Amino acid sequence: MAEPAGQRRTERGLERLIFFSDAVVAIAITLIVLPLVDSARDVGEGSTAEFLSDNSYALWAAGISFVVISSFWRDHHSLYERATGYTPILVRLNLLWLAGIVFLPVVTVLDVYSHTRDRLTLGLYVGTIVVVMALLRGQALILHRAGLLADDGGPTAPAARWAAVGAGLAALALVLVFPVVGLWSLLLLLLAIPIRRWSHRHGGRSV
Repeated sequence: MAEPAGQRRTERGLERLIFFSDAVVAIAITLIVLPLVDSARDVGEGSTAEFLSDNSYALWAAGISFVVISSFWRDHHSLYERATGYTPILVRLNLLWLAGIVFLPVVTVLDVYSHTRDRLTLGLYVGTIVVVMALLRGQALILHRAGLLADDGGPTAPAARWAAVGAGLAALALVLVFPVVGLWSLLLLLLAIPIRRWSHRHGGRSV
């Protein structure tokens, strides 16, 4: 029995989903640098060195956010390069994932202009990163279970799939207990790299 026209899932529909996601990520990355652009316009007679000095933390935070969002896009791109179709729940999860991506520039600005290592702001920042990572892994799991992944090497060990999420939760706990650590807590995400490499060597792809 054919699907109703309004529920039919086609290759064109998958392409539109990917294009829309790419556009939202591009806008989010642009939003990160807009406050710095505004600050640069106000330099006036000041020197470039003064601008860099006065905005050193803002530049650091924007750089971190750029790397984070770029990494998320890369993982999303890698996943959807292998996708052969989609499901309604996948679309909903992807929209939630995009909401997290768009929220990251907001918490970046909050962190920059709070002038202190505010526990709530840092918690929102790191917590958003954890949620975004979990949502992408949820999408990968849906695609795998629906048989919509080309070249699917089969499920990997949960420790490998969710290592980055676990490291993110550790970073979140660290920054909530010791907010003075700030964004340096995100270095804990590097702990997931050796686990993922081990997974690639011993069990195929990590989804």
